[in-house]
Amino acid sequence: MTEKNNTTPKTSTPAAAKLNGSGGKALAKHGVLKVNITDEKMLFTYYMPFVKGCGIFVPTDDPHNLGDEAFLLLNLPGDGGRFAVSAKVVWLNPKQKLGKRVPGIGLQILGRDAEKIRETIETMLGNKVSSSLPTATM
Repeated sequence: MTEKNNTTPKTSTPAAAKLNGSGGKALAKHGVLKVNITDEKMLFTYYMPFVKGCGIFVPTDDPHNLGDEAFLLLNLPGDGGRFAVSAKVVWLNPKQKLGKRVPGIGLQILGRDAEKIRETIETMLGNKVSSSLPTATM
């Protein structure tokens, strides 16, 4: 388990099953992902406005598949809040030898907190949400 600049996700298999309470195979397989977004620039880079509900990019070298489930611990910058939510992998940035894309996964946040997180992020980003600047996914 490593943590780099507080953005590299930590994974721990037993904890995921305990946190979810279901012992689900997908959660146990990929464990807990943690993202600490420290500033507005990082938030813009990791936010995925095109994902239904709310989407967040998580940089990781760990292998994942579309549809995998995970438990996400998300810290937003400033007073944006801390969230513990279930999520599903909907985007893959595979590890590449060439190219500028950061390896990682895009997560669709599931459950009732998805809209609250989206509203919080979009309030923090303001009109930058519709910017054409590059992000971790587009």
